[in-house]
Amino acid sequence: MGVLEGFLSTWSKARETFGEGVPQTGERFDQSGPLLQMQSTVESAAPGSRWSGSAANAYGTANTEHGKVFGQLAGLDQRLAAQVTQSATIVSTGRQNLDAVRQWVIDAAASVPPGKNRETQLMPIVQRGLGQLQEVITTSNGQLNTVAGEVKKIGGEYQALGIQKFGDLKEAPDLQGVQGDEEEKRKREIDDASEQGKKDGESLSDGKLSPEEQQRLQQNTTVDPKALDGGNVTIPPERMAYLNGLSHSMDGKSPEEIKAMLADLQPDERKAVSNALHLVGSDRVRTDVLDPSLKPGDHGYVPPAGGKENLPKSIQDVFDAPLLNDPSGYWIDNPDGSRTHMPPDYNKPYKFLDEYRDIAAISSYGDPALQRSSALNEGMLAESRELLEHFESNRWPDYPDSWGHQNLDPTLQELISSASHDPVAVHDMVAGPDTVANDNFMHDLYRHDWADNGTAVGEMFPATFDHSERAGQTMHAFDAYAAGHYQEMLNMSGADSLGQVNPELVRALGAANVPYIDDMAGSNINGTRGFEDLDNGVNANNMRNLFAVIDSDDLAGKSFNSHAASTWKDLVADYSQDLAKTGVPDGDLLKSVGKLQGAMDMGEYIHQLDSGNDQHAAAVAAWEKKGEWYDAAKAVVGEVPRVKDAVDIYDKIPGDPLRDLFVGDQPKPGTLAPMQLRDMDDLTKTVASYLVHEKVGDLSLIDSYIENGVLKSDTPTKYIDGYLSSIGQHNEFPWIKWNEAYQASIYVSEGEYDKIKPPEG
Repeated sequence: MGVLEGFLSTWSKARETFGEGVPQTGERFDQSGPLLQMQSTVESAAPGSRWSGSAANAYGTANTEHGKVFGQLAGLDQRLAAQVTQSATIVSTGRQNLDAVRQWVIDAAASVPPGKNRETQLMPIVQRGLGQLQEVITTSNGQLNTVAGEVKKIGGEYQALGIQKFGDLKEAPDLQGVQGDEEEKRKREIDDASEQGKKDGESLSDGKLSPEEQQRLQQNTTVDPKALDGGNVTIPPERMAYLNGLSHSMDGKSPEEIKAMLADLQPDERKAVSNALHLVGSDRVRTDVLDPSLKPGDHGYVPPAGGKENLPKSIQDVFDAPLLNDPSGYWIDNPDGSRTHMPPDYNKPYKFLDEYRDIAAISSYGDPALQRSSALNEGMLAESRELLEHFESNRWPDYPDSWGHQNLDPTLQELISSASHDPVAVHDMVAGPDTVANDNFMHDLYRHDWADNGTAVGEMFPATFDHSERAGQTMHAFDAYAAGHYQEMLNMSGADSLGQVNPELVRALGAANVPYIDDMAGSNINGTRGFEDLDNGVNANNMRNLFAVIDSDDLAGKSFNSHAASTWKDLVADYSQDLAKTGVPDGDLLKSVGKLQGAMDMGEYIHQLDSGNDQHAAAVAAWEKKGEWYDAAKAVVGEVPRVKDAVDIYDKIPGDPLRDLFVGDQPKPGTLAPMQLRDMDDLTKTVASYLVHEKVGDLSLIDSYIENGVLKSDTPTKYIDGYLSSIGQHNEFPWIKWNEAYQASIYVSEGEYDKIKPPEG
């Protein structure tokens, strides 16, 4: 069985867990309407002003409680129905996400050519697909566990109402002092919860938990992943106190001891403890405090929100410690009272590499869906940034990359891979919480010669099915840096490019950028958010630079450009289809077509120059690649369902005019431009062929050049222009916008490419 077949088999098994048929929603459980009517009826029988005295007071109290029970039952019905509906939504969403992952893997695999190396080239695609598959399963399971916890809680509340007393016709009690007693009671409950968390944490040491301990652990670490992702989770003070007590029960243990303790637990228990540390360390988890003036150790204290200060003390200490051991060495005390100076170990300049890896393991045990703004992940990313910054500098120890591969990279890669489960932490570290990008960190991430060829860094890129604003901002930050420093990316180590030094990073960069190709061109047609234009106006300088960086690895370049060609087809088809239906030409769409086409042409041209070709040879090689990309794009599923019919129409037109427009004529020697300049007539002829095929407009204007419903290839320009002008309300500017965008995209300033390679000799 090949790796692709193995993935599809795994996918099928995962899909089976989501069942078949339409998931049932919770309407059938909701009887709140009749219950609320009963509440209203009961409340209307209150004593009122006509009956007073102790009996009336006692009856009124009972009557009020009776009506309250009906109201509470109605509320429970509504909550139960909502949870059942939520479970149906989770199943439907999980199915959709699984389908999206499968399609992405199939599309990416289709771009890999046959041959003896195909299985090897498919491996990173399948690995990324399996990772996304695991994330979908984990997220769905976490969400369903949350629903199960809420349903169980609701069941307990139903049971409690079943023994509700409706009064015993005694005098109502004196309420004086009740408020103070209630506050004292809540404080005791908080203290008890904190103590219980501490006891359960201490019970972890023997690797065995009682059923009651397991239940408490699961209940207190169950939250709604969707609410956590949105930053809006408020838990009862008792739960926050339990989590805090559980975490601080580990204060006396080192990260290594905590990791070993968790490794001895059952998988679900191990995950729950890690989840507890992520939740109690997340500032997205909040609670209502009784008295904001209380401090840690005070009676009734509970942290108002998650944060680093709630993590086990040893983990805090590692995060807060200096990065380096003392380069001057250290002193030891001798039995006779003297002291001996010990020289530093120059092979171990960093204090806590092993401890970092222990923390990464602790973090990785948790559910990725419950890792949002986690202090564990934020701390690991901060340590990664500091380690990289120091190693990439010229400060001690100024060791070669081979030393880093053996001593530093294993730790860095585990830190980054583990922290990448938290897209909020990654976003804030890379794009910045205020969208001011951390260029220094990205410089080191890109420039470092990674022992794993950049696989771990590639995990920091957003998942392709995450179209949130946060994901778009994260991807834009990575892209803007790479585009703005493309000459460095193509001349990293000696004359090696990023694709040669870190091919897995470049492949992940290309794959993660597929949903944002249309955004780069300035035309969002697939619904992603947060990704701003890489370039201003009609030029595509940054866009083509990014393409050049991705093209520096042949596998990444072919896959990415095949998707870009598919997006280009979608844009042309969208314009043609819209013009056919409305008669209103959309110039901005054609401007995006020109920008994207120019960026693809020039990105590959730059790559070919970087590979050692002269200008003409580079242009010819880029032209040949375009044909390969276009043909491969036919196997790529388009990002925009609404244009599928129009793309299919183009693919069926004899002569393949869309391919001719995309590929163009072979570059000729001696031309001034790096790539062959495109003629506006190429575009108008292509769109006209679509409109004629669909019998749009006054075909009599061009009838003598139509044969069997197809526009002849030798149709004079003036007839095409007249025909299109009659359809587009005599608006010629859209064609001009395409031409301007393409020419601006292939413009090269003098000497721009001299810095791609160092001078020979």
